[in-house]
Amino acid sequence: MYMKTLSIVLLSSMFILNINGQTLKNEWVEVNNEGCTVLDPYYRVGVSETWDGKCINGKANGYGKLTKYVNEVIESIYEGDYKDGIREGKGKFTHIGENSVLECTFHNGQAIGNGVYEMKGGNRYVGEIVNYRSHGNGILYLANGAKFEGFFVSDKMYTGKFTNYDSKVIYFQKRNIVEKIKEKASNYKPKIGIKLTEFFDVNWKRCKRENASFYRLITYKSPNKPDGIVKDYYIYGQIQSEFTAVYLDYDDEDKNFHEGVATWYYESGKILETKNYINNKLNGNNKFFHENGQPSQVTNYSFGIIDGKDTRWYKTGKLKIIGNYKNGKLLNNKYIEYDENGLGAIVYNEKFIANKSNWEVTFEGNKSEVTVDNRLNLLVSSDKIAARFNYISLNQVSNFSVETSVKKKNGEDINGYGLLFGFKDWDNYYEFLISGNGSYKIRSRFEGIIMDIAEWTPSDYIYKGNDENLLKVMKFDDTFIFSINGHIVERKESSSLRGNNYGIIVSGKGEYVLGNITIKEFVSNTELANRKPETESIDNKEWKGNGTGFFIDRNGYLATNYHVVGDANVIDVEFVKNGEKKNFIAKVIQTDKQNDLAIIKITDDSFVSFNKLPYNFKTNITDVGSDVFALGYPMALTVMGTEIKFTDGKISSKTGYQGDITTYQTTTPIQPGNSGGPLFDFDGNIIAINSAILRPDVADNVSYSIKSSYLKNLVDVLDYKISLPNDQTIVGKTLIEKIKILSDYVVLIRVR
Repeated sequence: MYMKTLSIVLLSSMFILNINGQTLKNEWVEVNNEGCTVLDPYYRVGVSETWDGKCINGKANGYGKLTKYVNEVIESIYEGDYKDGIREGKGKFTHIGENSVLECTFHNGQAIGNGVYEMKGGNRYVGEIVNYRSHGNGILYLANGAKFEGFFVSDKMYTGKFTNYDSKVIYFQKRNIVEKIKEKASNYKPKIGIKLTEFFDVNWKRCKRENASFYRLITYKSPNKPDGIVKDYYIYGQIQSEFTAVYLDYDDEDKNFHEGVATWYYESGKILETKNYINNKLNGNNKFFHENGQPSQVTNYSFGIIDGKDTRWYKTGKLKIIGNYKNGKLLNNKYIEYDENGLGAIVYNEKFIANKSNWEVTFEGNKSEVTVDNRLNLLVSSDKIAARFNYISLNQVSNFSVETSVKKKNGEDINGYGLLFGFKDWDNYYEFLISGNGSYKIRSRFEGIIMDIAEWTPSDYIYKGNDENLLKVMKFDDTFIFSINGHIVERKESSSLRGNNYGIIVSGKGEYVLGNITIKEFVSNTELANRKPETESIDNKEWKGNGTGFFIDRNGYLATNYHVVGDANVIDVEFVKNGEKKNFIAKVIQTDKQNDLAIIKITDDSFVSFNKLPYNFKTNITDVGSDVFALGYPMALTVMGTEIKFTDGKISSKTGYQGDITTYQTTTPIQPGNSGGPLFDFDGNIIAINSAILRPDVADNVSYSIKSSYLKNLVDVLDYKISLPNDQTIVGKTLIEKIKILSDYVVLIRVR
């Protein structure tokens, strides 16, 4: 299988459908008081549904209306046919929040086939639908009178004809603008229902056996619909990839509609890459590997958008790059880069497209505009000095480098063009200029006084005329180093930059291009740890609260209270491993609000699984009078500090507040911050989860802990199969020894 590229620039005229930005989860849901159920392929926590129609053998059947609520507010209405609790046949799906209506055929709960999509804002799609998304041949009618006719891939225009509202016609081929569409279908029509072998050349085009570099084993259950796993092989027999797809195009691999896990392999048989798709969108960790088995890159996606960490490694296993993303944007536009010796740098790459409002402007008859390939064009109408720049934070005490590519497309550069850096105002800045005839000049202004670092000097390193040149300034200790296209041209004693604006400066009528701005700040590993462009280094004052949690699976799943993490945007988990304090980011996986329980999972790729969890998970009821103890982090952000705390007591009652059967009442002293922590019996078995206390002015030493059986119920509904801890090795140890061992598996949770 051909590996898709992940970076695609979408034109602003494209309309993207967004009916289901939610976690895919098949769930049978009760829809009335009589136990009638339906299968919801997009179920999530907080959803309830009602069915107005017939119910046969406990399943919705025939024509009816299903109304879906999220937090008791109507989200969507489906009117159509059900068969044995599953959408099957024609139906109409109305999404209230998005003001959209889809009329389509449904199969096995999914919208698939020809349909009509009426969208918010007056746009309308008529054509093929796959899993509620426009995928295949169709026509998109825009409210302004424009339309696109052609092939769509996951709601995006792919190949076809776009007619603008002014009747101007643009042709697209594989998302690129072309003068004429040249691709032709192969007219391949495979036999249905039998196992086939298909052959492909090195570019993944269908070919004869003798010209093949790859072959595919596949069975089609209907046109373009593969049955089961699709397996591709190198021509000599080694597996190349395996994947599942809802739609498989006969001529273009980029038109496929993926669902589930896809894996690619090196010719050696080692794994090259794994991806997880939900509705043809990347979701979860996308992993690359070096051929020696070491991870190469792990990037987290949330429904097609990078969200979370992007981590990369050298073949040796040493860290190369760490970046942190939120909703597709690199936090602070900075990431950390390491060389193979461990020297680190904080890197800033200017994104002109993302910062359009800062770069695009018309001034004094001049104009700057951002191009679709993330460059800045500066059109200058006079011979006066013109410049465009942006503020980029830089700690000037550190060693650093500033790099940019500049190009003169046309015109006369009377006094040169190039890099403007350290700009505060027109009395305080540096400029590093080149000219079209192959000379460079470097100078600064300090409080209006010009200081020449280098007068106009010819250099063979400059590409003359209209070619692009790479200019770089480095500061190491007390020296400025200036280079052109990788060659050092000047060294000068450094001085402080007066400002943090960086950009392009030109003199002369014409058109100039600023290709990029990359700033690297070289700092020590200690300082890097304190300045990571992510949430791990947030000070206690910035956290909104804390609780306790504990591991229930060796692969990073933890239990805590819902009230600890339920409203959190960021969750930090801290614990001690091998004598060293560790911090990791986690996310909520499953919740039970009614019983105040939550399961979270560490998402950091640097987390290493435990060999085992050295304790037991006990669900049998513990007798009144039994000795118990708690471990946790009470008031960790304020007065009591982040060292783990031990308290003990006895089971007072098998029921909790006002006879609540889900909890124990105990005499174990717990405080705010203990919430979510484990309650152990004296054999070291987890019997409950600490949750609440009775106010001291009502009664002393009364605390409540949720019975472990309710946590097991929550674990059982997870998609991921958790093997709850079942180890008895600490039973015979002293209490002191037990506490030492168990403390490493009880975590401090910070939230904000």
